[in-house]
Amino acid sequence: MKKALKIFSLVLLMLVVVAGVVVATTPMKKLISLAAPKIDNIRVTDTRVDEETATMHVLMDVTPSFLSTFVDSIEYKFKLYNKTVAQGHKGFERDANQKKQTIKFPMTMNHNQTRELVRRQVKEGEKVQAYIKAYSDVPLLGRRMFTINEDLDMVIPALPGAKITNVNITDFGLDEMEMVMTMQMDNPNEFDFYIRDMKMTLNFPDKMHSVGGSGKDYLVKAQSLTPVQLQTVSDVKKPLKTTFKTLTGDHVWNYRMNASMVLEPKSDVVGTIHMDMVKTGKINVVQQLKKAKATEKAERKAEKQEKKEARKKEKAE
Repeated sequence: MKKALKIFSLVLLMLVVVAGVVVATTPMKKLISLAAPKIDNIRVTDTRVDEETATMHVLMDVTPSFLSTFVDSIEYKFKLYNKTVAQGHKGFERDANQKKQTIKFPMTMNHNQTRELVRRQVKEGEKVQAYIKAYSDVPLLGRRMFTINEDLDMVIPALPGAKITNVNITDFGLDEMEMVMTMQMDNPNEFDFYIRDMKMTLNFPDKMHSVGGSGKDYLVKAQSLTPVQLQTVSDVKKPLKTTFKTLTGDHVWNYRMNASMVLEPKSDVVGTIHMDMVKTGKINVVQQLKKAKATEKAERKAEKQEKKEARKKEKAE
């Protein structure tokens, strides 16, 4: 029994000596980095996209190491293809009821700087390079900084493209005009998304103002183009003057469209996206009216032919 106790004591002493040698010969910075908390389950939520920027919240689950505890603040920088796409810092308050820490911080990207990088990432599957400094109180050692540099499988949503491809005037009166605009939605992302709610205002300066929307949900497939129909009703300004000028040569009208929509991705790592956009262009009103009239005439002719064939069928029976 005494012999076994002596052997156990010697082994324990050897372990303490080895641990002491390791600690003494390993730089403190490296020791602390080995005790850094683990970050995983990264996802993006609360995204808002406009013409120049995309703002979103990044969520990460934090698993403490044997030394680290609650992470009270971080400094972060994210890169794509070695180019910075977002950076900042954020502090956190401890929640007594929180069993596992999930940190949430804002990220803002400028489309002019990141649009092509993010679209390229979608095609090539490039990982996001994360450079994070996490601050935490460590027992006996006090407040410490943990450096976490990792390549992350993080999905950054790319800005969908939108282009007006057709404007169809369905009715033109003295004080009102009805139109159907076709917008081609370009989804460069690796996930499908639904357009749940799309509203728009359309302004033809000095001529008319209109409001409208999609009227239904649309599913836009990943990496594809999808046409979206927008119906509008317009109030004509100075009806008689506008109509006269249009009929006597003012055929081409400039427009400015402001649209907002809610996109719901079919993805577990990207949440709802709120998107605002501004589009400008021009349409030939007279040309569109002629097209609408020709379409109406063809529909009446087809209806007349259908009734004629129905009568023939009745007589034959």
